[in-house]
Amino acid sequence: MSDRLPPTAPDLLDDEDEEEQQELQFARCSNVPDEKEAPTTRPAEVQQPQEDKGTARQASGAAVKNDEPRPADPAAPPMNLRRSDLTRLHLLMSLGVSLVTGLLVYWAASSSFERRLAAASASSTTPAPAPVPGEKSTEAAEQIAALQKQVDVMRREQLLLQQNTRESLEGISETLKNPRLVAAPALAAKDAKPGESRVAEMVPAVSPTQQEFIQLKERNRLTQYADEAIATGLRKPLEVLVEYLRDPASAHLHDAAKAEYLRAIRSIQFLQREDPGFRLPVAEIFKDPNIRDEADVKPDALLKLLADHQQPWEVRVRVCFLLLGSELPETNAKLIQALKEDPSLDVAKHAQLALEQRIKRRFRLFDIPAIDEWVESQKK
Repeated sequence: MSDRLPPTAPDLLDDEDEEEQQELQFARCSNVPDEKEAPTTRPAEVQQPQEDKGTARQASGAAVKNDEPRPADPAAPPMNLRRSDLTRLHLLMSLGVSLVTGLLVYWAASSSFERRLAAASASSTTPAPAPVPGEKSTEAAEQIAALQKQVDVMRREQLLLQQNTRESLEGISETLKNPRLVAAPALAAKDAKPGESRVAEMVPAVSPTQQEFIQLKERNRLTQYADEAIATGLRKPLEVLVEYLRDPASAHLHDAAKAEYLRAIRSIQFLQREDPGFRLPVAEIFKDPNIRDEADVKPDALLKLLADHQQPWEVRVRVCFLLLGSELPETNAKLIQALKEDPSLDVAKHAQLALEQRIKRRFRLFDIPAIDEWVESQKK
């Protein structure tokens, strides 16, 4: 009883005692016990409320004690700090569990996707299952090898046939070109005399296809001549084209030869093959210490250089330019001779240009008949 009770404690106890007394009176009025039982029951009833009264007092005292503020323990940590630690620990555990779960899900999904992809690629790229080695596969391999050999033989025969056909067509074209191998045409029946023998025509029979092949081959040959004249600047391929133009036996090739000739002339006319800065190497050509420059070379020496085809064509082209100021009467004739005979088309072109500047007249390039006509007109 050392603990002090609050001022309201006695009032609570009185109210409880009154309620207990009322309950006891109600019980006595409702139950009439026997005389023998009365002494035994009453003390129990009286004792029970007393016990209840004591327990109530103890409970009220405990409640009062609980309501009193307890002194704080200095060694115990604060309640807020504990809660924050627990919350942080719970958050870390949740994050770890989530991370592990995500990694497991990703690994399972990636492994499943890789398995599906490998199965799809294997099904698409896997070749057909090889036949089981046996008699059937051996027979099939032998048949394939035999067919391959037959194909090789057929190709070889086809190549040989094409080569023979090409050679025969070339022989026919050469025969048609050579007038000695072609027999003279037989005399007509009305022109033949009685008792006179007649020779049958020996012209080889050529099919239209072979004739077209021959013409195509000759056309390609004309193109090669023009290409050679343009590439090398030589006169010989151009002269061959001129021969085709003048040959009556090649009437079917006149248009092709003329086209290739004009193509070559056009290219040579606008083509500048020489170096504009080229000068005569006078020290190497003349071996004369008095000749140190082109101006020291005399016109007769220049004419000799122009007629010397052993000199480089660049030297002869430069000589044509230097002969513009020559006063020798034979200069024009030498230029015309170079135009007609020089093996280089570039030298012939520059000889004609020098001649035109000297006589103050223009001609078509390599129009030798017109130049000859002009020369004849000057003699009269």
